[in-house]
Amino acid sequence: MADVLEPFAGKRAKKLAARLIERFGSLHRALAIDPATISDADSAEACRIAQCSAQLVATALQEELKGATIRADDPKLLGYLRLKIGTSDDECIHAIFLDARGRYLRDETITAGGLDQIGVRGRQLFARALTLGAQRIIIAHNHPSGDCKPSQIDLDTTLRLRGAAQTLGILLADHLIVTKTACFSMKAGKML
Repeated sequence: MADVLEPFAGKRAKKLAARLIERFGSLHRALAIDPATISDADSAEACRIAQCSAQLVATALQEELKGATIRADDPKLLGYLRLKIGTSDDECIHAIFLDARGRYLRDETITAGGLDQIGVRGRQLFARALTLGAQRIIIAHNHPSGDCKPSQIDLDTTLRLRGAAQTLGILLADHLIVTKTACFSMKAGKML
């Protein structure tokens, strides 16, 4: 973190990085905090810089996906998802839209606030898939708790989404549960 801050904070970079890690307990927590809630201007600016750096890395990882054939176990995809949603303190649902051959079309966060809300957002998910011409979807959602074991709600929602997708001629290729350090595939776990 000090290396990232150094061009902006100069000689104060090491102290500022140490202060942020001490205050928030980890780089992960510092990246997840809203800088507007930090009263210390230097710390708030350091958080913004670190978050912009993380976003830059996520964008670089996303570029690697564009036009590529995507598998749910692709390390590039998993690294991207861990950075994109795995570090969030709020549960969110993210969709990766693919063509018939499994090539990346687009990815988007569908909703934030809990998997139980995706029932309301299912229409939005499939409308977006149809608009993009997607014939396959990989759903991913994060578990801020750090435990990527699927809950009963995760399983029930996955089966409902698979049924709706089949009706529309779309393949739900996988449902991934993402944390900052791991990903669980429902397909590989024989739950899909």
